[in-house]
Amino acid sequence: MLRLGKTTLTALLATALLAGCSGDGRGTVIGTDDRADEPGLLEHDQEFRQGDLGVESTDFQALNASGLRQVWPSPGLADRAGEAVSNVVSTATSYFGTPYEYGSDRNEPSTFDCSDFARWAYLFALGMDLPLDSRSQALYVRQFSARSYTTLASARPGDLLFFRAYRGVTPDAYAGADDTIAHVGIYIGNDRMVHTASAQTGGVRIDGLTGSHFEYRFVLGGSVLEQIRK
Repeated sequence: MLRLGKTTLTALLATALLAGCSGDGRGTVIGTDDRADEPGLLEHDQEFRQGDLGVESTDFQALNASGLRQVWPSPGLADRAGEAVSNVVSTATSYFGTPYEYGSDRNEPSTFDCSDFARWAYLFALGMDLPLDSRSQALYVRQFSARSYTTLASARPGDLLFFRAYRGVTPDAYAGADDTIAHVGIYIGNDRMVHTASAQTGGVRIDGLTGSHFEYRFVLGGSVLEQIRK
């Protein structure tokens, strides 16, 4: 794995955050980070903390709600009640351990960033081509979902969960924090989600929610299977 010095890595992260990624469906790859998801490290690294662990650049796919295209499961892939959810969950968890890469190639599943992983799980399981970045995915849920919510207790398997940027491991760290989306995962039940956040934490992984910083960062969740047809 390519190892970058801290000064170089910080500069690259800052550049990516300011400039965004290319708009051709594939982000500009800036390398992966070899530091762990360790709160002590994050607290002392301003640029990395701003970038979060699975950050999506503001300009990666600049779409407003009116520009989103509604998509549905492909016929035959989820014909029986409940099969769509199980297809998504089993597909998502089958990628456990797949490496993390910021701005990963949206056309193949050898590496993922957070929104690429969420999109690919739905694309491969059900043929649903969701938006490319986490902020547009959140807009999609807000516009089309028949079941969206702002409390984790309402989550059901297969739902997309959206989070603000990391600021610490206590609830007080998020007092007054804005709701800008910085991360997305897929809820799989039993207070757990599958997602990808960084190279050091092993790529695609399963984490608990309640009592973790994810609980305090949670902004929005919802189903993309239960939709209001527009």
